[in-house]
Amino acid sequence: MTKASEELERLVQRIQQELAPQAKVIHNVKMVGRRSNVKRQVDVLVTEQVGQYEINIVIDCKDYKHPVDVKGVEEFHGLIEDVGAHKGVLVCPKGFSEAAKTRAGDLQIDLYSPVDTEPHKWQVFPSLPALVDWRDVAISFGVSCSHPAPFMMPFDFFSSVIAFDEAGNELGNPVQRLFDQWNQGDITTKEGETGEMPIFGDTVPWVDNGYGQRIPVNLYANMLVHRQLRYGQLPIRKMSGFKDELKGVVITNAFEVGILDPEEIKRDWIEIAKEEDADPQPVIVMRGVTYCDLQTAKESGVFGF
Repeated sequence: MTKASEELERLVQRIQQELAPQAKVIHNVKMVGRRSNVKRQVDVLVTEQVGQYEINIVIDCKDYKHPVDVKGVEEFHGLIEDVGAHKGVLVCPKGFSEAAKTRAGDLQIDLYSPVDTEPHKWQVFPSLPALVDWRDVAISFGVSCSHPAPFMMPFDFFSSVIAFDEAGNELGNPVQRLFDQWNQGDITTKEGETGEMPIFGDTVPWVDNGYGQRIPVNLYANMLVHRQLRYGQLPIRKMSGFKDELKGVVITNAFEVGILDPEEIKRDWIEIAKEEDADPQPVIVMRGVTYCDLQTAKESGVFGF
Protein backbone atom coordinates (compact mmCIF):
# COMPACT_ATOMS: atom_id res chain seq x y z
CA MET A 1 0.00 0.00 0.00
CA THR A 2 1.40 3.40 -0.95
CA LYS A 3 1.42 6.33 1.44
CA ALA A 4 -1.07 8.23 -0.77
CA SER A 5 -3.45 5.26 -0.81
CA GLU A 6 -3.41 5.03 2.98
CA GLU A 7 -3.95 8.78 3.28
CA LEU A 8 -7.01 8.50 1.03
CA GLU A 9 -8.36 5.65 3.14
CA ARG A 10 -7.83 7.68 6.32
CA LEU A 11 -9.58 10.64 4.72
CA VAL A 12 -12.56 8.50 3.72
CA GLN A 13 -12.67 7.02 7.23
CA ARG A 14 -12.77 10.50 8.76
CA ILE A 15 -15.47 11.76 6.41
CA GLN A 16 -17.65 8.70 6.95
CA GLN A 17 -17.26 8.94 10.73
CA GLU A 18 -18.44 12.56 10.58
CA LEU A 19 -21.44 11.52 8.50
CA ALA A 20 -22.30 8.61 10.82
CA PRO A 21 -20.98 9.48 14.30
CA GLN A 22 -23.02 6.70 15.91
CA ALA A 23 -21.42 3.97 13.78
CA LYS A 24 -18.04 2.25 14.09
CA VAL A 25 -15.87 3.27 11.15
CA ILE A 26 -12.70 1.15 11.07
CA HIS A 27 -9.68 1.43 8.78
CA ASN A 28 -7.88 -1.52 7.21
CA VAL A 29 -9.93 -4.51 8.34
CA LYS A 30 -9.34 -8.20 7.49
CA MET A 31 -12.56 -10.14 6.87
CA VAL A 32 -12.68 -13.84 6.09
CA GLY A 33 -14.39 -14.52 2.78
CA ARG A 34 -17.40 -16.82 2.99
CA ARG A 35 -16.63 -18.35 -0.40
CA SER A 36 -12.87 -17.91 -0.73
CA ASN A 37 -12.21 -18.82 2.94
CA VAL A 38 -9.25 -16.41 2.94
CA LYS A 39 -8.77 -13.08 4.67
CA ARG A 40 -9.89 -10.20 2.46
CA GLN A 41 -8.58 -6.67 3.04
CA VAL A 42 -11.25 -3.98 3.45
CA ASP A 43 -10.09 -0.35 3.29
CA VAL A 44 -12.86 1.02 5.49
CA LEU A 45 -15.56 -0.93 7.33
CA VAL A 46 -18.68 0.77 8.62
CA THR A 47 -20.57 -1.30 11.15
CA GLU A 48 -23.63 -0.43 13.18
CA GLN A 49 -25.97 -2.35 15.42
CA VAL A 50 -29.64 -2.04 14.47
CA GLY A 51 -31.62 -3.86 17.12
CA GLN A 52 -30.37 -7.44 17.11
CA TYR A 53 -28.79 -7.02 13.66
CA GLU A 54 -25.27 -5.92 12.77
CA ILE A 55 -25.08 -4.00 9.48
CA ASN A 56 -21.76 -4.03 7.62
CA ILE A 57 -20.81 -1.64 4.82
CA VAL A 58 -17.49 -2.00 3.03
CA ILE A 59 -15.77 0.97 1.37
CA ASP A 60 -13.00 0.52 -1.17
CA CYS A 61 -10.75 3.48 -2.02
CA LYS A 62 -8.97 3.92 -5.35
CA ASP A 63 -6.25 6.56 -5.70
CA TYR A 64 -6.12 6.18 -9.48
CA LYS A 65 -4.81 8.65 -12.04
CA HIS A 66 -7.84 7.87 -14.17
CA PRO A 67 -11.55 7.09 -13.56
CA VAL A 68 -12.46 3.63 -12.30
CA ASP A 69 -13.72 1.45 -15.18
CA VAL A 70 -16.39 -1.26 -15.28
CA LYS A 71 -13.84 -3.97 -14.43
CA GLY A 72 -13.05 -2.23 -11.13
CA VAL A 73 -16.74 -2.18 -10.22
CA GLU A 74 -17.20 -5.88 -10.96
CA GLU A 75 -14.09 -6.85 -8.99
CA PHE A 76 -15.36 -4.87 -6.02
CA HIS A 77 -18.75 -6.58 -6.31
CA GLY A 78 -16.95 -9.90 -5.89
CA LEU A 79 -15.41 -8.64 -2.63
CA ILE A 80 -18.81 -7.49 -1.33
CA GLU A 81 -20.37 -10.89 -1.96
CA ASP A 82 -17.40 -12.79 -0.53
CA VAL A 83 -17.35 -10.96 2.83
CA GLY A 84 -21.14 -10.84 3.06
CA ALA A 85 -21.43 -7.06 3.32
CA HIS A 86 -24.87 -5.50 3.22
CA LYS A 87 -23.65 -2.54 1.13
CA GLY A 88 -20.61 -1.58 -0.90
CA VAL A 89 -19.15 1.83 -1.71
CA LEU A 90 -16.35 2.67 -4.16
CA VAL A 91 -14.50 5.96 -3.64
CA CYS A 92 -12.24 7.45 -6.30
CA PRO A 93 -11.22 11.13 -6.51
CA LYS A 94 -10.83 10.81 -10.30
CA GLY A 95 -14.40 9.58 -10.73
CA PHE A 96 -15.83 6.73 -12.78
CA SER A 97 -16.40 5.84 -16.41
CA GLU A 98 -19.97 5.88 -17.75
CA ALA A 99 -19.88 2.09 -18.10
CA ALA A 100 -18.76 1.80 -14.49
CA LYS A 101 -21.66 4.00 -13.37
CA THR A 102 -24.16 1.93 -15.31
CA ARG A 103 -22.83 -1.34 -13.89
CA ALA A 104 -22.66 0.05 -10.34
CA GLY A 105 -26.28 1.13 -10.61
CA ASP A 106 -27.28 -2.41 -11.61
CA LEU A 107 -25.30 -3.88 -8.70
CA GLN A 108 -26.54 -1.24 -6.20
CA ILE A 109 -23.00 -0.09 -5.45
CA ASP A 110 -22.56 3.55 -4.47
CA LEU A 111 -19.86 5.55 -6.26
CA TYR A 112 -18.38 8.51 -4.39
CA SER A 113 -15.57 11.02 -4.71
CA PRO A 114 -14.34 12.88 -1.60
CA VAL A 115 -15.30 16.52 -1.09
CA ASP A 116 -13.04 17.96 1.59
CA THR A 117 -11.61 21.45 2.00
CA GLU A 118 -8.77 20.52 4.36
CA PRO A 119 -5.25 20.79 2.86
CA HIS A 120 -4.22 17.46 1.30
CA LYS A 121 -3.70 15.90 -2.12
CA TRP A 122 -7.44 15.76 -2.87
CA GLN A 123 -8.38 19.16 -1.44
CA VAL A 124 -11.29 20.83 -3.22
CA PHE A 125 -12.46 24.44 -3.38
CA PRO A 126 -16.24 24.14 -3.72
CA SER A 127 -18.79 26.88 -4.23
CA LEU A 128 -22.52 27.02 -4.65
CA PRO A 129 -24.78 29.18 -6.82
CA ALA A 130 -26.14 32.08 -4.81
CA LEU A 131 -28.32 35.12 -5.33
CA VAL A 132 -28.02 38.47 -3.58
CA ASP A 133 -31.32 40.37 -3.46
CA TRP A 134 -30.19 43.89 -2.61
CA ARG A 135 -32.36 46.93 -1.90
CA ASP A 136 -31.15 50.51 -1.82
CA VAL A 137 -33.27 53.57 -1.28
CA ALA A 138 -33.53 57.27 -2.05
CA ILE A 139 -35.35 59.23 0.64
CA SER A 140 -36.86 62.70 0.67
CA PHE A 141 -38.05 64.26 3.92
CA GLY A 142 -40.85 66.76 4.37
CA VAL A 143 -42.48 68.85 7.08
CA SER A 144 -45.75 70.74 7.17
CA CYS A 145 -47.49 72.74 9.88
CA SER A 146 -50.86 74.41 10.32
CA HIS A 147 -50.51 75.50 13.95
CA PRO A 148 -51.24 79.23 14.58
CA ALA A 149 -47.69 80.06 15.68
CA PRO A 150 -44.52 81.13 13.89
CA PHE A 151 -42.21 78.37 12.69
CA MET A 152 -38.54 78.96 11.91
CA MET A 153 -36.75 75.98 10.35
CA PRO A 154 -32.94 76.02 10.71
CA PHE A 155 -30.65 74.86 7.91
CA ASP A 156 -29.94 71.50 9.64
CA PHE A 157 -33.52 71.00 10.78
CA PHE A 158 -33.96 67.31 9.85
CA SER A 159 -30.65 66.09 11.28
CA SER A 160 -30.84 68.12 14.49
CA VAL A 161 -34.49 68.34 15.51
CA ILE A 162 -35.82 66.20 18.36
CA ALA A 163 -39.50 65.31 18.30
CA PHE A 164 -41.81 64.72 21.27
CA ASP A 165 -45.34 63.46 21.66
CA GLU A 166 -48.08 65.72 23.00
CA ALA A 167 -47.37 64.58 26.58
CA GLY A 168 -43.70 65.56 26.28
CA ASN A 169 -42.22 62.09 25.85
CA GLU A 170 -39.22 62.11 23.55
CA LEU A 171 -39.72 60.40 20.19
CA GLY A 172 -36.23 61.07 18.85
CA ASN A 173 -34.77 62.48 15.67
CA PRO A 174 -37.02 61.78 12.65
CA VAL A 175 -34.17 60.96 10.28
CA GLN A 176 -32.51 58.61 12.74
CA ARG A 177 -35.88 57.00 13.45
CA LEU A 178 -36.50 56.32 9.75
CA PHE A 179 -32.94 55.12 9.15
CA ASP A 180 -33.21 52.69 12.08
CA GLN A 181 -36.47 51.29 10.75
CA TRP A 182 -34.98 50.84 7.28
CA ASN A 183 -31.73 49.25 8.51
CA GLN A 184 -33.65 46.80 10.70
CA GLY A 185 -36.12 45.88 7.95
CA ASP A 186 -39.07 47.24 9.92
CA ILE A 187 -40.47 49.20 6.99
CA THR A 188 -41.21 48.21 3.44
CA THR A 189 -38.49 47.09 1.06
CA LYS A 190 -40.99 46.61 -1.77
CA GLU A 191 -39.62 47.96 -5.03
CA GLY A 192 -41.00 51.32 -6.13
CA GLU A 193 -42.16 54.56 -4.53
CA THR A 194 -43.88 54.51 -1.16
CA GLY A 195 -45.62 57.88 -1.26
CA GLU A 196 -45.76 60.07 1.83
CA MET A 197 -45.16 58.09 5.04
CA PRO A 198 -45.59 59.65 8.51
CA ILE A 199 -42.26 58.97 10.24
CA PHE A 200 -43.75 58.47 13.69
CA GLY A 201 -46.82 56.58 12.51
CA ASP A 202 -50.07 57.61 14.17
CA THR A 203 -48.27 59.67 16.82
CA VAL A 204 -48.30 63.41 16.09
CA PRO A 205 -44.80 64.80 16.66
CA TRP A 206 -44.22 68.12 18.44
CA VAL A 207 -41.04 70.11 17.74
CA ASP A 208 -39.50 73.42 18.78
CA ASN A 209 -40.74 76.14 16.45
CA GLY A 210 -37.46 78.05 16.72
CA TYR A 211 -38.85 80.40 19.38
CA GLY A 212 -38.80 78.09 22.38
CA GLN A 213 -42.34 76.77 21.87
CA ARG A 214 -43.32 73.21 20.87
CA ILE A 215 -45.89 72.92 18.13
CA PRO A 216 -47.47 69.93 16.33
CA VAL A 217 -46.13 69.24 12.84
CA ASN A 218 -46.38 66.60 10.16
CA LEU A 219 -42.99 64.91 9.61
CA TYR A 220 -43.03 62.57 6.65
CA ALA A 221 -40.77 60.83 4.16
CA ASN A 222 -41.08 59.56 0.61
CA MET A 223 -38.96 56.54 -0.27
CA LEU A 224 -37.98 55.21 -3.68
CA VAL A 225 -36.80 51.61 -3.29
CA HIS A 226 -34.61 50.07 -5.99
CA ARG A 227 -34.03 46.32 -6.26
CA GLN A 228 -30.80 44.83 -7.60
CA LEU A 229 -30.21 41.12 -8.16
CA ARG A 230 -26.67 39.75 -8.37
CA TYR A 231 -25.94 36.11 -9.22
CA GLY A 232 -22.66 34.33 -8.63
CA GLN A 233 -20.74 31.57 -6.86
CA LEU A 234 -20.52 31.66 -3.08
CA PRO A 235 -17.25 30.07 -1.90
CA ILE A 236 -17.51 27.28 0.66
CA ARG A 237 -14.75 27.70 3.22
CA LYS A 238 -15.23 24.45 5.11
CA MET A 239 -16.91 21.22 4.03
CA SER A 240 -16.40 17.52 4.45
CA GLY A 241 -18.43 14.91 2.60
CA PHE A 242 -18.83 12.86 -0.55
CA LYS A 243 -20.09 13.57 -4.02
CA ASP A 244 -22.51 10.89 -5.14
CA GLU A 245 -21.29 10.26 -8.69
CA LEU A 246 -24.52 8.47 -9.64
CA LYS A 247 -26.98 11.08 -8.35
CA GLY A 248 -24.83 14.18 -8.81
CA VAL A 249 -25.37 15.45 -5.27
CA VAL A 250 -23.03 16.17 -2.37
CA ILE A 251 -23.56 14.34 0.92
CA THR A 252 -22.49 16.35 3.98
CA ASN A 253 -23.89 17.21 7.39
CA ALA A 254 -22.56 20.77 7.52
CA PHE A 255 -20.65 23.40 5.58
CA GLU A 256 -19.35 26.90 6.21
CA VAL A 257 -19.34 29.62 3.58
CA GLY A 258 -16.64 32.23 3.18
CA ILE A 259 -16.85 35.96 3.79
CA LEU A 260 -18.63 37.94 1.10
CA ASP A 261 -17.08 41.22 0.01
CA PRO A 262 -19.74 43.68 -1.29
CA GLU A 263 -17.19 45.15 -3.69
CA GLU A 264 -16.47 41.68 -5.08
CA ILE A 265 -20.18 41.11 -5.62
CA LYS A 266 -20.49 44.38 -7.55
CA ARG A 267 -17.39 43.60 -9.61
CA ASP A 268 -17.66 39.88 -10.33
CA TRP A 269 -21.27 38.79 -9.90
CA ILE A 270 -23.73 39.03 -12.78
CA GLU A 271 -26.65 41.44 -12.53
CA ILE A 272 -29.90 39.78 -13.58
CA ALA A 273 -33.41 41.13 -14.07
CA LYS A 274 -35.36 38.43 -12.22
CA GLU A 275 -34.71 35.34 -10.13
CA GLU A 276 -35.79 33.00 -12.93
CA ASP A 277 -32.80 34.19 -15.00
CA ALA A 278 -30.38 32.46 -12.60
CA ASP A 279 -29.05 29.24 -14.13
CA PRO A 280 -28.56 26.97 -12.31
CA GLN A 281 -31.06 28.04 -9.69
CA PRO A 282 -29.43 29.45 -6.53
CA VAL A 283 -29.05 27.24 -3.49
CA ILE A 284 -28.93 30.27 -1.20
CA VAL A 285 -30.74 33.60 -1.54
CA MET A 286 -29.32 36.42 0.59
CA ARG A 287 -31.35 39.56 1.14
CA GLY A 288 -30.04 42.87 2.39
CA VAL A 289 -30.50 46.62 2.33
CA THR A 290 -28.14 49.55 1.90
CA TYR A 291 -27.20 50.82 5.34
CA CYS A 292 -28.38 54.37 6.03
CA ASP A 293 -26.30 56.45 8.41
CA LEU A 294 -27.21 59.83 9.92
CA GLN A 295 -23.61 61.07 10.06
CA THR A 296 -23.15 60.38 6.35
CA ALA A 297 -26.37 62.28 5.65
CA LYS A 298 -25.09 65.23 7.68
CA GLU A 299 -21.86 65.30 5.68
CA SER A 300 -23.77 65.30 2.38
CA GLY A 301 -24.39 69.06 2.54
CA VAL A 302 -28.02 68.69 1.48
CA PHE A 303 -30.39 71.33 2.84
CA GLY A 304 -32.06 70.19 6.02
CA PHE A 305 -29.11 68.09 7.15
